[in-house]
Amino acid sequence: MTKVSVELGDLKEIVMFVNILNKYDYECDLHCGSYYVDAKSLLGVITLHNASNVELIIHADKTDELLKNIEQYCSWKNINRIFKS
Repeated sequence: MTKVSVELGDLKEIVMFVNILNKYDYECDLHCGSYYVDAKSLLGVITLHNASNVELIIHADKTDELLKNIEQYCSWKNINRIFKS
């Protein structure tokens, strides 16, 4: 499992983010506070678009390619927020 902080912008960016995630067979969730949503669900992700401290949870071991493709949405300023377990 990999966890990384993400920042979601406007609707166009959210659509692009969800489209990228849907190219992979991994299960992905977004976590914010007490809320969990399916990160591959456009409607679910839209519900968190104004939220801060959003964390992407990727339920897979080899996530390097996916992380590279979503790099523009990752909060790299919090680089220690990437966990693999």
